[in-house]
Amino acid sequence: MSVTVSTVEASRPQQLVAAAADLGTKISTLDATMNAQRQALAQLRASWEGQAASAAIAKAEQNLDQQEELRARLSALQQALQSGGTQMGYLRTGLLATVEMLRAVGWEVADDGTATPPPFPPLLRLLAPAWTAILKKMLAVFGAIDTATAAAIAAALGGPVPETPPGTLGDPRAMPPPGTSAEDVKKWWDSLSGAEKNQLIAEHPAALGNLNGIPAEVRDQVNQAVLQDDLNRVQDAATQHGVSTEEVLANPGAYGLTSADATRYTNAVQTQKGLEKMAAEGKQDRPVMLWAYDPLAFNGQGKAAVAIGNPDKAQNTAVVVPGTGSSVKDGWLESDNATNLYDQMRLGDPDESTSVIAWMGYDAPDSPTDTRIATPDLARTGGDLLAADVNGLGATHEGGPSNVTVIGHSYGSTTVADAFAGSGMNANNAVLIGSPGTDLANSAEDFHLPEGGKVYVGAASSDPVSWLGQAGPIPDIINRELGYPLGMEAGLGRDPAGDGFGSVRFDSEVPGRSGLPDFGDHSRYYDIGSESLRSMTDIATGDGSTLADNGLTAEGRRQPHIGLPDKVDLPGLPPIDLPDWDTRIPGTPAFNDPEGDRGTVTKDHQY
Repeated sequence: MSVTVSTVEASRPQQLVAAAADLGTKISTLDATMNAQRQALAQLRASWEGQAASAAIAKAEQNLDQQEELRARLSALQQALQSGGTQMGYLRTGLLATVEMLRAVGWEVADDGTATPPPFPPLLRLLAPAWTAILKKMLAVFGAIDTATAAAIAAALGGPVPETPPGTLGDPRAMPPPGTSAEDVKKWWDSLSGAEKNQLIAEHPAALGNLNGIPAEVRDQVNQAVLQDDLNRVQDAATQHGVSTEEVLANPGAYGLTSADATRYTNAVQTQKGLEKMAAEGKQDRPVMLWAYDPLAFNGQGKAAVAIGNPDKAQNTAVVVPGTGSSVKDGWLESDNATNLYDQMRLGDPDESTSVIAWMGYDAPDSPTDTRIATPDLARTGGDLLAADVNGLGATHEGGPSNVTVIGHSYGSTTVADAFAGSGMNANNAVLIGSPGTDLANSAEDFHLPEGGKVYVGAASSDPVSWLGQAGPIPDIINRELGYPLGMEAGLGRDPAGDGFGSVRFDSEVPGRSGLPDFGDHSRYYDIGSESLRSMTDIATGDGSTLADNGLTAEGRRQPHIGLPDKVDLPGLPPIDLPDWDTRIPGTPAFNDPEGDRGTVTKDHQY
């Protein structure tokens, strides 16, 4: 039916706008109600378990889903009323003003919009077609807006559930801002309905997979989807243009991509290789999760963390932190460190669930020639990142607390020490292997471990890197004389294997060692059958107290001592006992290592 002037005049579009405002109030009330229900549901999940709890939670989530659907429909209805009412209101005002103006100067305006001029002056007849066309067009537009508004109202009420962009109209799918604590992130996630969670997972925003406080299974789903996008982007371009992926990577701009796309692809490939190797090799089942993933981090060297076993369910969790020369780009995720430890933990304590996280989450020095290797800057920055990730594990862990051990190798041990001493990392035990120094931690007390927690140290006597913490002021003197090429300070702090550090040192000698320094021995701590891997396994499964019983503890390195003999033999007289007196030579490093004097070292310590 055609719209007429009288129809427009009788219309009341301002009532649509008023109805939209009223709906806004009702939506706000509904938001408050749903928010309270989400918080109650989160508490229900945390405090009630069992079949009845599952049924109640499922029913509550179903109710929330229904309310979300209602809210989406009300929001769409509000938008339809607001938009349609506003447009028709402006058009009504314009149309009626035009009709009133023409009639005031003698024109006749029919209900269908036909304009007839007065008889004089005759020239007005020339304007009649134009005014008629304008009025009929305004009537037609009014009718089109009316029809579109009616259709939008019908769709909002009876069509498919309208989609609402995240973060609009109070939609709870908006993610927490950066810096939100893991505990608050967990509260936000628990407050979402099942449909909201599923939609976020399907959309897989990259930030979601790296948020501490999000369950490990969800992080894995999101990060795997982002990784697949990174692979597909380059592969699809290659297929589309009939070229190889290598050609696309060599000149991404020629195929509609960017250098960042190429970097994402390269690190996605390396991450995928790591996931496949960790899952496939070995006789044991290794369920892997991509717990963190950011291929552009650290100037394109990439960030990733792979969890073998679910850290949210594990009774024993170990976090493995690598050292110099390690990165996603350079393939560290394909190393055997985490897999060897996981396999041994499973064999050593099969009755308890296990997770090992291979954590490539900081910017390590690129190589032994990287000048940053002699300064703690990267370790301190990495310590902040490591502490945030490790502390976030507690927010999502199910059941009782997990026994968490953080293991740092080489420069990674300095990072671990700084995470404890400078960044407030919370874990049960610390393990430092091949450590060049502990920077901010001057003793085991600076790790602030909980009651019963210890700092364990593996330092092979033939590992030259583990002796760097003994150099004392020498690196600083050389650095100063050369004009501070390493910054204002050189060196990485104390040697945790020293007998005055307060740590528990475990055997970690390398079979077949020659007695001379060997940089190859710096990378043997995770070898199957080694003393060090057996010790780390027992520590990570909560059995560190058995090291001494199993003959796996070692004496700390000592400073040179001076003293008196314990007796004096005089001619013709019985021996005369002297007071026991022995003291360290002040200012000397602890370079006496009892481990270097041990006999044969075997490699049969595996479970």
